[in-house]
Amino acid sequence: MRVIAGEKRGMKLTVPPGKDIRPTTDKVKGAVFNTIQMALPGAQVFVDLFGGSGAMGIEALSRGVEEAWFFDISPKSMAVVEANLKRAGFGHRAHCRVMAADEAIRHLAARGIQCDFVFMDPPYAQGGESVDLITSIIDKKIMKSDGIIMMEHEKSVIMPLAIKNFEKYKEKRYGITLISYYSGE
Repeated sequence: MRVIAGEKRGMKLTVPPGKDIRPTTDKVKGAVFNTIQMALPGAQVFVDLFGGSGAMGIEALSRGVEEAWFFDISPKSMAVVEANLKRAGFGHRAHCRVMAADEAIRHLAARGIQCDFVFMDPPYAQGGESVDLITSIIDKKIMKSDGIIMMEHEKSVIMPLAIKNFEKYKEKRYGITLISYYSGE
């Protein structure tokens, strides 16, 4: 696993050990960032809601997003995220918290954080709970009006065409993985 583009292009990333972590592949990561590339210039906040190795947020920082928030329920995963951030020299632009996704959303809302992007990659076994998380993101008003929520899920999980005022404007398939993109505009 590596950083694909930007300031830290080619840098290798460490992945948490074990089979519990399913990192987003470089192919999928590249496709996600190609999809949102027009919205990246001037973006201020990227949230990596299920941090794992931190690859998605670090990619965003490498491509010029001002700051990233990383959340993961696993202290081991967060230690890997922090090590990757330190190696990349992005520690001053990152916020790392060990907490569950629903708690993370409340954490951002309590601080008045307005996000340009939220990337969610929950364990595939929890894919059905994703609609609730997106609903909470919308209800807590942590997205900018033109913000984008990206949901990685298994192809068997059918995501709705709209969640509240956010519409699914794109869905891309990569093997058993799908990425659903939601925007409020």
